[in-house]
Amino acid sequence: MVANIRMEYNISIQRCCKLVLLHKSVFYYKAKGRSEELLRMHMNEIASVRGRYGFWRIHILLRREGFMDNHKRMYRVYCDEGLNLRSKRP
Repeated sequence: MVANIRMEYNISIQRCCKLVLLHKSVFYYKAKGRSEELLRMHMNEIASVRGRYGFWRIHILLRREGFMDNHKRMYRVYCDEGLNLRSKRP
């Protein structure tokens, strides 16, 4: 919207942002896309070496290695990779 106003009326970005009540930082913000491939690779490696480790143990090990992703995101990747362990039955 700001870009369209700027092109049409040839005014500054700061003025366009004020017109539409938008902060300038919002206009310039670019989301950082993160690749899940490295996370998937490490998760599979840990699961293959430590066969009986469940999600929470793998999550803690990945945290120690420096992966600061949300636990919900990590759990989604964990399930997508098919690493869920079968529940123990007595």
